[in-house]
Amino acid sequence: MPDEITPELFAHLVELAALDLDEKEAAYLRDELNKQLRAIDELIAIPVDPEIPPAAHGVPYPPQISQEMRSDEWAAFPDPEAIIAQAPETEDGHILVPDIPHEELE
Repeated sequence: MPDEITPELFAHLVELAALDLDEKEAAYLRDELNKQLRAIDELIAIPVDPEIPPAAHGVPYPPQISQEMRSDEWAAFPDPEAIIAQAPETEDGHILVPDIPHEELE
């Protein structure tokens, strides 16, 4: 079975993701991605009865044994200054983060 992610497609994806990979890293990552796609193809090929409903996980949790959903409750952190004090750089009670350089995409 030929690789679904060709070197050309992989180079395009690397460019879009702005990754800096050497040849060895790129070859390894492309190989791993193709292995994952082959594994997915193998799973898709397994015949499954169409009457079986899709499941989010393999263990059923009927209402009789499920925990009751708790309501979301907002609670302020008691000491926000302790969090701010851990930041390497702050200004007026806000954490300063480095600027992310942006490039115009064509």
